[in-house]
Amino acid sequence: MLRLTAQGREQEVRVPRMESAGHVPFESVPGDDEDGGVEVMITTDTSGAPHKAGEGKLYVMWNSADPDGPKLYFTEAEWDAFVLGVKDGEFDLDAEGNLPPLPGSAGQH
Repeated sequence: MLRLTAQGREQEVRVPRMESAGHVPFESVPGDDEDGGVEVMITTDTSGAPHKAGEGKLYVMWNSADPDGPKLYFTEAEWDAFVLGVKDGEFDLDAEGNLPPLPGSAGQH
């Protein structure tokens, strides 16, 4: 189960193929018409991320409302770490829409 939180709305989406690297040919998690959703695909084309050219495949994530906009490129190890972070609540927003503080930054200004 993947939990997406945006602008105070929380949506749980069952995305079994996002469990670990190597299992996501293409996934789309719907969003509303204005904000779009999240799309992920696996590619062996590293031209969009030349700094990761030595990788066998990359996971590419983007906002479906802006398919020509910015994209995030993950190696298999990075994708696995990202998925674990999502499952662990690392990216959950609080009631005000803020990310949790970074580890070790509590009380620092």
